[in-house]
Amino acid sequence: MKMTRGILVLCGLLASTALPAGEVTGSLQWLRRVELSTPASGVISQVAVNNGDEVQQGQLLLNLDPRGFNALVRKAESRVLSAREARDEAKRELERTSEMYDRTLLSDHELQLAKIALSNAEAELQAAEAERTLARLELEYSRVTAPFDGVILERRAEVGQTVVTRMQSVPLLVLAETGRMLARVEVSEQELAALRTGLDVQVRAGNKVFQGKVQRVGMEPVIAAGGVARYEVDVLFEYPRTERLRAGQSAVVVLP
Repeated sequence: MKMTRGILVLCGLLASTALPAGEVTGSLQWLRRVELSTPASGVISQVAVNNGDEVQQGQLLLNLDPRGFNALVRKAESRVLSAREARDEAKRELERTSEMYDRTLLSDHELQLAKIALSNAEAELQAAEAERTLARLELEYSRVTAPFDGVILERRAEVGQTVVTRMQSVPLLVLAETGRMLARVEVSEQELAALRTGLDVQVRAGNKVFQGKVQRVGMEPVIAAGGVARYEVDVLFEYPRTERLRAGQSAVVVLP
């Protein structure tokens, strides 16, 4: 009888250690959500997207009136050509001066003046090339493109709107990445012990099951009341863009 009771107790202990896989409910979060703006100032001439539009990396989203930017680029390029010609002429002049100096027809002072003139011409060329680079960057910045595949969450720009970024850039569009999301859940200390970054877990969202990996395991509790602590865990998973998952939707993470 005592042996039977001991066997039953042992079986109970073994059963208690073999816990079934648990499920934790949480919500979906965007992996990347960015407010898009431009460091350039100007008047918006085109807004190519609306709220909810799917966009691809590199796609044009918004454009400032390019006429002023193109004019600045042409002006800077003309200055570079002029400065390069002046530099080349200063080189030739230094060669002539050096030759005459070697023939003792010119003084040390005149040779030094020719060297200074070339140095000044080279500095002017460098300044012109820097101005051209800035002008080209301004033209590039006047076009806002998608940094990654995503969906437009907010459109805060309209054609004819003036953008002034002298003091601070103004958010014009809000973009969230699609194809990858986070399932964020809160787990207990006991559940946390079985989790680590990179661990494969399943995510259920939108009536579909996706394979994910634990991306972040919280180091500080988000809830710590009455001696009970719960920690945030983020699970990264990929999904077909046709699923149209949204931030805030409920999700279930199947724990190991």
